[in-house]
Amino acid sequence: MGTNEQTMTWIMDTYKYLYGEKEINAEGCATGKLLTQGGIEGRTESTGLGVLYVLKELLNRDDFCEKADVNQGIKGKKVIIQGFGNVGYHFAKFLHKEGAKITGIIEK
Repeated sequence: MGTNEQTMTWIMDTYKYLYGEKEINAEGCATGKLLTQGGIEGRTESTGLGVLYVLKELLNRDDFCEKADVNQGIKGKKVIIQGFGNVGYHFAKFLHKEGAKITGIIEK
C-alpha cells in the first residue's frame, strides 16, 4: 500500500545488498518492480483488474445477486470507488470499459 515500481525496486536492491545478488530469492523478494529490474509487464494494472474479475464473478451468481437485491452483470451498474491510487484507478478504468457508471470517487 502506497508503494510504486521504484519503491519495490529499492526493496529488491536492499535485499540484494544484505544477502548477496546470488541468493536464490534476490530477484523474487518483491513484486511490482520496474520492468528493467525484473518486473512483469501488466503488473501495474493487475490488482485493479483482479478486483474487477471478482466483482464480475459475484455479479454472475444468482445466489449473490438475489441476496444483494441487484440484477446480474456489470453493465449499467452505478459504482462509487473508494481510493483512487493504482488499484482504484485501474479498477475504475476497467469498470468503465465493462459499461459501469462511475458516479463518485472517494479519496481520503
